[in-house]
Amino acid sequence: MRKRNIFAALVCSACLAVSGMASVAVADETEVGTEAVSEEPESGAEEAADAEMETGAETEAETEMVVPERPDYTASDYVTLGEYKGLTVVREAAEVSEEEIDQEILFDLQNSDQMETLTEGVVQEGDTANIDYEGKKDGVAFDGGTAQGYDLTIGSGAFIDGFEDGLIGVAVGDTVDLPLTFPENYGSEELAGADVVFTVTVNEIKRVPELTDEVANEVTGGEYPDVASYRESIRATLAEEKEEQIENNLVGDLLTQIANTSEVSGYPQEMVDYNVALLEQNYRSVAEMYSMEFEDFLEAYLEMTPDEFHEEAVMTCQELLQQEMYLKAIAEAEGLDLTDEEYEAGTQRYAEQYGYETPEELIAANDEGEIRISLLQEKVMDFLLENANIVDAEAETESETGFTGAELAEEEAESGTEDITESEDVTEPETESGTDEAEPETEA
Repeated sequence: MRKRNIFAALVCSACLAVSGMASVAVADETEVGTEAVSEEPESGAEEAADAEMETGAETEAETEMVVPERPDYTASDYVTLGEYKGLTVVREAAEVSEEEIDQEILFDLQNSDQMETLTEGVVQEGDTANIDYEGKKDGVAFDGGTAQGYDLTIGSGAFIDGFEDGLIGVAVGDTVDLPLTFPENYGSEELAGADVVFTVTVNEIKRVPELTDEVANEVTGGEYPDVASYRESIRATLAEEKEEQIENNLVGDLLTQIANTSEVSGYPQEMVDYNVALLEQNYRSVAEMYSMEFEDFLEAYLEMTPDEFHEEAVMTCQELLQQEMYLKAIAEAEGLDLTDEEYEAGTQRYAEQYGYETPEELIAANDEGEIRISLLQEKVMDFLLENANIVDAEAETESETGFTGAELAEEEAESGTEDITESEDVTEPETESGTDEAEPETEA
């Protein structure tokens, strides 16, 4: 199951599902975090998945690929559509909390040159501590458990439980021993569930400064001269991002409903062959980046033979093709097509989005069919939204209960209080003895 998940993740990257475009640029180096201290090290396959494959023109190194021409097909030959107009979906509120704004500001400050460097004092939550550390199991240093001059943000969750908390209160220049236990599901068999001791020295501390008008002005390069305008800019950005995510969720909900009432009787073989060939080219590019033969790469990172790869690629490409087929079938049923003006505007937008100087450069580097199908899918998604019954989340709650969301919460709170005050014997709820550990991503 895990192998399939990794494979699917790589397929999604390789197929560039957002843009649908086919050219690939591969960075010549992949950064890897400190494996034997982070919550879960990345396997070789996951490292390969993290090698970003983007369409942008500005990259460190590019692997040229011969992109086959995208075949055309009639989706209605394979798809029997169910209902796709008048579907009801719920729109969530795009509210931005003060806590979310605070987190964005903290991130900006931690990555700015406004951080205060302290050569004395003790480590606090939110500090970035520059540390040297050595990890030992049974008194012997283990591979990947030693580093010098490592910057660790306290509270990031990048390292295993207890490591960051164990540094809080440690003074600059002091050395501490941290007896810790690796998670049972840790990626290394040698370290999974193992008791170890990390000897850590704090070299210096970088601390987030107090946010003043002056700091806000410096962090934003003079764009926002005071804290108020800086916070408002972040609020607007987060609201825009949430609106975009809400729109994506609405389309996703609509497509799920369409899939549930539609039927796919088969797949256009020429499109499956095209996507599988494109996928293999992407994987060959990654193998080349690792200076490996394609077959060796498959065996080392995916534990597959070429035949197994092909079989898995066919199934995965069929799954990924379904959404396109639904949308294309709707376009055919509704007579939707791209006008010349829509194509020109779309190529201009894609060029800006993916780092090309001109639409002509975008078109030269990508198959025109990929660009057109991507823009057509966007047009159909807009059509679906225009013809959907979109209900606000609060209105949906009111229609079901007779209360608005706020009134319902207040009613439940009052009811709960009455229940407690009327009861003579209130028993504390039992607490579960264990909880699932969160597994934050490795900080590279």
